[in-house]
Amino acid sequence: MSLPTPSRSLLRGSAILIIWGRQSNLSIPDERALNDWWTNEHLPERLAIPGFHRTRRYYHTSKDSSDDQAETTAISHSYSHYMVVYEVSSLSTLTSPPYMHALNNPTAGTQKFMPVLASMNRSACNVLLSVSRAEFSQCQRGGVGGTLAHVVFQAPQSSEAREALRTYLATEAWELILGFFPSVLAMHLLEHDEEASRSGNSTKSYDNVNFQTAIAGGGGGADEQGPKWMLLVEFTDPFGAPFASYKEKCRGFSEGLSAHGVDLSTLKEEIYGLVVAMEE
Repeated sequence: MSLPTPSRSLLRGSAILIIWGRQSNLSIPDERALNDWWTNEHLPERLAIPGFHRTRRYYHTSKDSSDDQAETTAISHSYSHYMVVYEVSSLSTLTSPPYMHALNNPTAGTQKFMPVLASMNRSACNVLLSVSRAEFSQCQRGGVGGTLAHVVFQAPQSSEAREALRTYLATEAWELILGFFPSVLAMHLLEHDEEASRSGNSTKSYDNVNFQTAIAGGGGGADEQGPKWMLLVEFTDPFGAPFASYKEKCRGFSEGLSAHGVDLSTLKEEIYGLVVAMEE
């Protein structure tokens, strides 16, 4: 059977703000309060800003690696990993006066909980590529997958190599993923924009918050190593389902990245389950 050709983008804009990272040392009541604020106050506040079209929250847990070395440990420690994705009209939305006003006039809840997110990563990104299954091309509005793979890596330094990589991801890599994962829904390629990211990070909402911006494994800046790129791969598998295909490693994918100039030592991958998706 021939593979379907890429369809239109399922995203609701040409730029994305993405925040992700690990939390620890929160009591159960405190983490419940954090999630209550995040979903029921912060997301509606952001969706009220012009240019913010859709937002989604994701979650997964990981075990403390020290527990692997202590089989007799009575208590298993775990970390909560969170991700929030904002789909916006364009990168200029993330430096617009309405958004800057919201960031410089944080609510009491934001002032309370934002320091809890201090160890997370925050990145304003342009969407370089967005493809989806052709079977959903007739849908009037794009949907989201229940499981999301987030892959971060350093792109090649030269613009020619980056364009070759983008073309590879849009064609051969996408066909490879479609053929390997029956549950894949869409794939989006993002490029971190340092200026737009720093513009938001310097506002009052993020007082005493030092978001991580450097890619893990990368020693230099974009001028030395190329920009930070990310892939968001959406799956229709329920997160954690025993039959889910997203758990498998796609044969040939990492090799293809390496062949197109990606240093695999800079690559980091996390897989999240959907908490909530809301639109304007």
